[in-house]
Amino acid sequence: MKFSVLSIIGRPGAGKGTQIGLLQRGTGAYEIIRTGNLLRRKAQGRDLIGRKVRYVLENGLLIPTPIVFSLWMPQLVRVKNNEKKYRGVIFDGNPRKLYEAQMLDEVFDMFGWSKRFRVCYIHISEKESRKRLQARDRFDDASKEIEERLRWFRTDVEKALAYYKKRGVLVEVNGEQSQQAVQKEIQRKLKNFL
Repeated sequence: MKFSVLSIIGRPGAGKGTQIGLLQRGTGAYEIIRTGNLLRRKAQGRDLIGRKVRYVLENGLLIPTPIVFSLWMPQLVRVKNNEKKYRGVIFDGNPRKLYEAQMLDEVFDMFGWSKRFRVCYIHISEKESRKRLQARDRFDDASKEIEERLRWFRTDVEKALAYYKKRGVLVEVNGEQSQQAVQKEIQRKLKNFL
């Protein structure tokens, strides 16, 4: 079994979670790191970090990197300690900042995963992103928050994508087609990796 680490990145509403679910069914045994779910769970807490995360989510802001890494590292260490049990790791929507991408590179170097890492960018337009998000019912999908998240995608996430493109680990797929067509394109473009 080939171990791989994959990050699925796209604008809000690109279908990252859907595609990860299809990948998991098709290839199995991946540890999925769903940062959004981890943050929403953390936001329910009454401690300092829970309150901070809740405030940031409710105001459409980006979570500070140290908080994000504090949620990721226990899962990554667990997978590394039991690597033979997993097919790999899939990140749902992260990293979102250039700094996070660089920090993850250090973790992957430490774990010996650098050559097993790819980023799949599910590309949708801002117009399509707005349309899809307005159809959802999550507290972080209000109109003001949507615009802020799209702005951050342009200013932060695109820098991380450019970094990955320069490193030669970025694969781009068209997210404005059917779910099945997106999945087929992912499978085709990553066939030697997954």
